[in-house]
Amino acid sequence: MSGFHSNYLETRLGLFAARLIGTRKLISFIDLEPERLLAEVNRLSAQDYTLDGANSQSVEAQLTDSALADFQVLLRPFSGSERRFFYFAIRWFELVNLKVLIRGKFSGIDNAVIRQHLVDIGGFADLPIDKLLEADDPYEMLRLLETTAYAGIVRHSRRVYEEQGNDLFLLDATIDRSFFIGLYQRLDYLRKQDGAALRKVLGSLLDRFNLIWLLRYRFSYGLSAAKSFYLLSAIGKRLHSTELMQLALLDSIEEVIAELPEPYQTLLSNLRQIPDMEAAMEFYALSIAAQTLRRGDNLVARVFSYILLREAELRFLQALIKGKQLGLDDELIKRGLGAAA
Repeated sequence: MSGFHSNYLETRLGLFAARLIGTRKLISFIDLEPERLLAEVNRLSAQDYTLDGANSQSVEAQLTDSALADFQVLLRPFSGSERRFFYFAIRWFELVNLKVLIRGKFSGIDNAVIRQHLVDIGGFADLPIDKLLEADDPYEMLRLLETTAYAGIVRHSRRVYEEQGNDLFLLDATIDRSFFIGLYQRLDYLRKQDGAALRKVLGSLLDRFNLIWLLRYRFSYGLSAAKSFYLLSAIGKRLHSTELMQLALLDSIEEVIAELPEPYQTLLSNLRQIPDMEAAMEFYALSIAAQTLRRGDNLVARVFSYILLREAELRFLQALIKGKQLGLDDELIKRGLGAAA
């Protein structure tokens, strides 16, 4: 049972959960034209998104605003450690802006172009965007970032970036790693039953990230076993530090898969490409969140599961609509979304 109870929250969560669009239905949207696609999204989610930029907003921004508004409603009954946990969790949205800022500055992109790719997260925002964009060079921007709520994340990411040959992918991955470690640590401040229920959901998500990071570090980037392990969060549901170190010592992707615990071994046994494995691991982690949302008895874990599922839905729809607007081939869109057969 949950240590937190709220009839209001139970009701709102039930309403929001009923409007989620399942993975199978989302994948079926790939074959639709943009107007029909959005009509289906509006019907299933009880929204009124428009392709022509209602209120001067793109449909991607409309999708984000709607999700964040729902999160605000769900977080209203919480206080103390639960509220702090959820606000930290929603920083996942602002990490997009953090990465855009860092990548843009290091790539010499004009500030106006960088600004176009930033996401407006309203009251959840912590980054001083204008001040950061005015920085003379990327290193000044990093110094400014070290005075924000993201100081710890940025400091560690900067060190890895400089040690590993100024690779922006590794910088992005290190930002994600630091975020998830911080999120996991915050479980210790919650009620015991809430922390235990959340570990089941978050643990599966961390297994997904750790395994895919490990495969990319070892076999795409050719990093040593020790360095690859160092760059992982080494916390999860089935893949803990001991298992991850043993996997890092193996010499091929096939060997890694053969040594995985179930259900991951069966899940990945017929896949050969890392992007396909990443999609399979993400869908599995989201299935755990969906089960918790539908059948769980812990309200805190159910709200967190809803946030994960809504974020994944948002990300899928934004990428799909953007691909359609750019006129990309449906098969290319499927591969990009991890939905290829």
